[in-house]
Amino acid sequence: MRFPGCDRPVAWTQGHHLKHWADGGPTLIFNLALLCGRHHHLTHEGGIRLEWGADGELVAIPP
Repeated sequence: MRFPGCDRPVAWTQGHHLKHWADGGPTLIFNLALLCGRHHHLTHEGGIRLEWGADGELVAIPP
């Protein structure tokens, strides 16, 4: 899954741990999302948190 509304090609994305690897987050599909560079930066530096919604889609939660 990808950041909500992102239209970048999948080839331009990077894997992102929803629960950070350094905090014990596993490298398993349920804990990963594909993020373009901009959205990856926003999650790490901008404080945006990603979670799975009840509908199975990613939800971006602002700081």
